Amino acid sequence: MEEKITMSIQELQKAEIIAKVINKKLSQVEASNLLQLSYRHTNRLVNKVRKGGISSLAHGNRNKASKRKIPQNKVREIIKIYQEKYHDFKPTFACEKLQENHQIKISNEKLRQILIKEHLWIPRRHKNRNCHTWRERRFHPGELIQIDGSPHRWLEDRLDQEFCLMGFIDDANNKYFGKFYEYEGILPVFDCFKEFVLEYGLPMSVYLDRHATYRTTRQASVDEQLRNRHPLTQFELAMKELGVEVIHAYSPQAKGRVERSFETHQDRLVKELRLADITTIEEANKFLPKYWLKHNKKFSVPPQKAHELFRKVPAHIDLKWVLAIRDHRTIGNDYTIRWLNRVFLISNPRQTMRRQKVEIRQAINGDLRFTTKNQTLAVKEVTEKAISKAKEAQQEIVKILKQKTSHPKTKKSWMDGFYIGKSEPALVK
Repeated sequence: MEEKITMSIQELQKAEIIAKVINKKLSQVEASNLLQLSYRHTNRLVNKVRKGGISSLAHGNRNKASKRKIPQNKVREIIKIYQEKYHDFKPTFACEKLQENHQIKISNEKLRQILIKEHLWIPRRHKNRNCHTWRERRFHPGELIQIDGSPHRWLEDRLDQEFCLMGFIDDANNKYFGKFYEYEGILPVFDCFKEFVLEYGLPMSVYLDRHATYRTTRQASVDEQLRNRHPLTQFELAMKELGVEVIHAYSPQAKGRVERSFETHQDRLVKELRLADITTIEEANKFLPKYWLKHNKKFSVPPQKAHELFRKVPAHIDLKWVLAIRDHRTIGNDYTIRWLNRVFLISNPRQTMRRQKVEIRQAINGDLRFTTKNQTLAVKEVTEKAISKAKEAQQEIVKILKQKTSHPKTKKSWMDGFYIGKSEPALVK
């Protein structure tokens, strides 16, 4: 039977030259020049062919299984674990979980090849993302923070509700911070911004979209037109007081770093919450700090400049009342302030307070503060019925006081000042 030998083209060319040396058609010096090898190594190859034949020129590991090859029983174990627990995980994320939870170390590409072979993963074509102008990262941490919200079914079928992840990402180093809320609105943004500031500090600027929470479309009032000012939202007013610049993006691609991060979270965070068996928003928020540590360790990048530009909150600023909803009202003649179908009575009124402008601030927890230009007012909430009863009682008191202080009027006589009687004679001119 003829023996088949598998050889490469280079090995075949080498075999032809060595065969000519053995047949004395070439000298070893000529062969070493043709093979571009040393004389000693050429001599070694000639002796090797004489002893073992042409097949000895083939590589010794050819047709042998690699020592690093994953055993078939381990491949079956990986497939079983993947189908049971990580059936919708991408290969990279599944590889991390296999090492983290099952102590199975395997490369991302090898796992991908196994899953493709078993028809558990379909290779995806990458979209061409080079359709927008690339923007260089800011140099310093705290120089620019991108903010956005992502409504999603974060708990899948475990909670029949779609809620929002408020996300803050540092443009310089890609560090992420976020928290779950029931909706994307002014109070959730204020609360998340307060948590962010307490952990890192005040940033130089924030970059966000033109959501109604961050950018208003209403026309400027007469007062704003006279002052040549653009109407500001509650968020912009708070940032102005804190000295934080607000930059609005004209497209989602402009703040692509925070937008792309949501793709990652909707893949990884959803599955992490599933593995932790979390069923409520409160439990999810308790889980997040640990998740952000792991996420930032993997996805953050070193900034170009290490010096941070975060600022401490000044001592005279109370974040509770800066990050609050603002409104304005006028004090009534009866020293009451009417706001959102509620009535508040000033505890220590003065006559000069009538018709004064009052700023009302509602904190995140619902507390209210009433201030004029000069002072903070002490007020108590009353009802319309209580006010009408107080007015009736006041009118009754006024009537009683009038009755007590009134005297009957008497006619004056020409004899007033004269004494008429037995004891004393009348005065005669």
